Amino acid sequence: MNYDDKLIEEIKKRFTKKKNTLYWVRIAYQRYSKQLNVFFEYAKIGMATHSEQIGRYVESEKDRMSELAQRIKTETNVSVELGDLE
Repeated sequence: MNYDDKLIEEIKKRFTKKKNTLYWVRIAYQRYSKQLNVFFEYAKIGMATHSEQIGRYVESEKDRMSELAQRIKTETNVSVELGDLE
């Protein structure tokens, strides 16, 4: 089992499908630390958003984040936001 598989299992574990709750994954690039962070985010409608870091990738893997995002959408049915990956 590679790191991507573990990340997807973590998302599946956290995606509990509670009523009136929105779920999504955000992949953000941090320029100064040169890392990609993966966050699982959820919010009850009308309430504050909760964000938990569930993964981290090195800068050299930035090019494959769009294919990882597609895989996450397909396997977990959770939408994915790609941050500024420039």
